[in-house]
Amino acid sequence: MPVQPAVDACPGMLTLHPARDGDVARIRLPGGYVTAPQWSAVAAMACEFGDGNVDITARGNVQIRGLDRRTGDLLADRAAEAGLLPSGPHDRARNITASPLAGLGHHPPARDLVRALDAAIVSDPDLAGLPGRFVFAVDDGTGGAALSRSDVGLRRAGPRADLYVAGQSASVRLPGRAAVAAAVEAARAAVRLGVGATAARIRDLPGGIPVVIAAVTARLGPAAERIDPGLAAPSEPGRLALGPMNLAGCDELVAGARLGRLTAGQVDLTGSLLRGADVLRLAAAGRVVIPLAVTAEDAAGRVAGSGLLMSDEDPFAGVSACSGMVCSRSVADVRAAARTLPGHPRTHWAGCARGCGAPADADLVIATGPDSFQVGGHPALLPAAGAS
Repeated sequence: MPVQPAVDACPGMLTLHPARDGDVARIRLPGGYVTAPQWSAVAAMACEFGDGNVDITARGNVQIRGLDRRTGDLLADRAAEAGLLPSGPHDRARNITASPLAGLGHHPPARDLVRALDAAIVSDPDLAGLPGRFVFAVDDGTGGAALSRSDVGLRRAGPRADLYVAGQSASVRLPGRAAVAAAVEAARAAVRLGVGATAARIRDLPGGIPVVIAAVTARLGPAAERIDPGLAAPSEPGRLALGPMNLAGCDELVAGARLGRLTAGQVDLTGSLLRGADVLRLAAAGRVVIPLAVTAEDAAGRVAGSGLLMSDEDPFAGVSACSGMVCSRSVADVRAAARTLPGHPRTHWAGCARGCGAPADADLVIATGPDSFQVGGHPALLPAAGAS
């Protein structure tokens, strides 16, 4: 199904987005999960084809900037070799957020459910029509997957999972395989109703939420358990605290990318700390959760001086920003202006009213001119750079 540009302007690996500094490619990382070899491949691609940096998106994907469109095919080939592009037609459809602490300590696992859902999406030709803004979520039952802001969500409840559509409960609970099938059926119903052609999200469809829920529940078999209806998804916990943590005797580290951007060296460093066959977990506000192969003390020593955010006391711990002046829509260099504002501990600085990349818990600071900004529709008074 062709997707109209007005509905889907999100970049992918095969559909690059033009910007003032070159083209932009977005690599989907379902669940925000990435293995050490894949992470190294991302850094290598950023250095060979882009500007050497890697941006973490609000949904746990990554972007490479400064690309020459003539090298796009080679970039896509490298991504496919690293297992980062399993299906060309589904390049922009593999948007799956997940709880970043799932499977660590006493948090229920979600990795297998994410992989099963990703495989089911890729194997369904109809879902190639999903736009890049359409989001699946897999919640481990404790939050953190942005379930309330997803189009189709699964929330673990023991060995089963509850289905959500556009943040609303479908009032059914299913075993894992059947839950994945129900999530795919919900996405298929959304495509039939116009997602990807006339709308980007289920909530944008007239009457879309109940129609999608009805389409799914009509096909459920005896494995489905009816549960009390919920009006909306459970509330999400706040963003992850920066620094070391110990979950059930295992050390983890939550590092932050300053304004959501990592250098290739920082990518390699975080990957070198990863424990065994585990995965890095990329989360909102530029957080990187690292299950450690070393002690937290050793990791802190290796990370010191790297430029990664390691404490919530850092002035930039609560600050994020869009790409700034390299985007053709931006009217200000928000990456240079971004800082903590009095009374606003968490801010996202945007060069235009679209507010791209804003974390859900941040106050939006919108540029109205090269040196003027608004918060909540009111002029923002900027402290001097470096002031906290």
